[in-house]
Amino acid sequence: MKKILALMLALAMVFTLAACGGTKENPTEPDETVTDEITTEEATEPVATEPVSGEGTSTDATEPVTDENGQTVTEAASETTTEAGKGLNSTDAAEIVAYYNAARKATEGHAPKGNQTMTLAALDGGDGIVGGIISAFEGIAKSALEKNSTETDYIPAHDHDDVKVSDVKNAKAVDDGKYTTITFDVVDQSAGASTKGGDGSVGRTVGVLDGIDNALKELSGVEVKDGIQNIKLTYKNAKVTAKIDNATGRIVGGTWQYRVNINISSISLKVTIFSATLKNVSGAVDYKVVI
Repeated sequence: MKKILALMLALAMVFTLAACGGTKENPTEPDETVTDEITTEEATEPVATEPVSGEGTSTDATEPVTDENGQTVTEAASETTTEAGKGLNSTDAAEIVAYYNAARKATEGHAPKGNQTMTLAALDGGDGIVGGIISAFEGIAKSALEKNSTETDYIPAHDHDDVKVSDVKNAKAVDDGKYTTITFDVVDQSAGASTKGGDGSVGRTVGVLDGIDNALKELSGVEVKDGIQNIKLTYKNAKVTAKIDNATGRIVGGTWQYRVNINISSISLKVTIFSATLKNVSGAVDYKVVI
């Protein structure tokens, strides 16, 4: 996950330095600010979801729930155990989430091998010199992400907290007699510099970037002088499909996916002897695990 942000920042820095030459570091002179704008046109998103009333940003904080007496109570993650030989047909979110959590636990240490991929959704620099440079690098960017495809031997977010009922929508379970297939969409999540990999709705179901500072360490030779707090990530259109063997209660296949939008209002970087300030940088990457 950390390579997504690292790559976007690296590309942005390359584009800026290529277009403007950057500014050589001089201790007696302030760094010149470069305000190249890199925008991403939202491509058709991979997962279509229906709007849900009250849907919004998810955080890792426990969500308050009021009981019939008006007192605030704490929502607990649904818990159950899968019964071998028994499948599930349901559209009840609580029942489905409990069944999925139990299956994810049962699969620990027995997960089939899968594949994790990242795909550049879109990269458009607009008009002018910088736009032309970005267009020329688009193929390189896509190739770099594709090379980050890796084999997996785990269920996404298997070591995170249980999925909560409030994390999901449009949940459905279908039993064909041998396998139960569970599908659900995940509430969108916004994340900042301090968000951890298991935080929030998407963190609990698929997994998100484990700290922006960790991602920046991937940029060898690059120092972030200021602006880490200006990096915002939005995880959208997350969806989980899991195929569960009724006989064992274990997950034997599935897909876990989302699109992450990266927005940086302003960040100051130093690469070797060159410095630059990037403004209004944005990008989008599709992340997917298939088992």
